[in-house]
Amino acid sequence: MKKSVLLLLLIPILSYSQVRFGVRGTLQNTSVSNIHKESSSRNAASIGVLAQIQLDSYNRFFIQPEISYSMQGEKDKVKMSGNQTKAKFFQNYINIPIYFRAYLSESESEFFAEVGPQLGILISQKDKDLEKKRYGSNPKNLDTSISVGLGYSIVRKSEIFVRYNYGFMDIYDKFYQKQNTSVIALGFAYIFD
Repeated sequence: MKKSVLLLLLIPILSYSQVRFGVRGTLQNTSVSNIHKESSSRNAASIGVLAQIQLDSYNRFFIQPEISYSMQGEKDKVKMSGNQTKAKFFQNYINIPIYFRAYLSESESEFFAEVGPQLGILISQKDKDLEKKRYGSNPKNLDTSISVGLGYSIVRKSEIFVRYNYGFMDIYDKFYQKQNTSVIALGFAYIFD
């Protein structure tokens, strides 16, 4: 019964669904809130691939899953051997967001808005031993967040966009304050026919 209902719901989508693929990259400013005393953000980048799955016959609404390699984290001033130095608490993630995207008109070049959840999988980190020594913990292996964005599409192929991503999870679970990731990104995408 459940499979039949699901199939009935999917038939209208699949009947006019088209899938297009693309590549995307961003320049981004990342931080982790409430963690280090003199924390400053990290300027970094991300690169990835995307798919656009059409949801309506008017070519305005899409589901857009992505996979990207994202450099995140922040910096802090720490005392080591009596000297103050800058420590880099950098985390690199494989991020998997799923956006609901709406183009705001039916023209070839137009603005769009998007929103969706994101799962981040930690794949590497810098200053792991220093973090463990100071807080008794390393960053968690997973991060969940919500992302919102606005952009402009040129003939539905070249797109520029701005996104903000806010994390929901404590990155360092043994630290006394709740902290979360934050990313502001300026990006470019190219979508193939």
